[in-house]
Amino acid sequence: MHVLDSDTFSHLHAGHPQVVANLRAVDDPDVGTTIVTKIEILRGRYDFVLKAATGEQLLRAQHWLNVSEVQLSNTLIVPFDVAATLQFDRH
Repeated sequence: MHVLDSDTFSHLHAGHPQVVANLRAVDDPDVGTTIVTKIEILRGRYDFVLKAATGEQLLRAQHWLNVSEVQLSNTLIVPFDVAATLQFDRH
């Protein structure tokens, strides 16, 4: 499985040619992201909605929020597990 960070996830869904090519070149077809990345992406989209200063910006922000929600709903999200929380507690 390939776990994508926020930037790579965004580049993939924007169709960035190098990211798309890199993922096609790997043997493992499973691609996902973490719950942290999901939160980062949605938080950015929510901020975009809340900071909209015009109706046009608000509609654009809502559009991108909807797009991101669909992309994330079609993506395997790796949740925290006991091993991850133990590692988290070590810091």
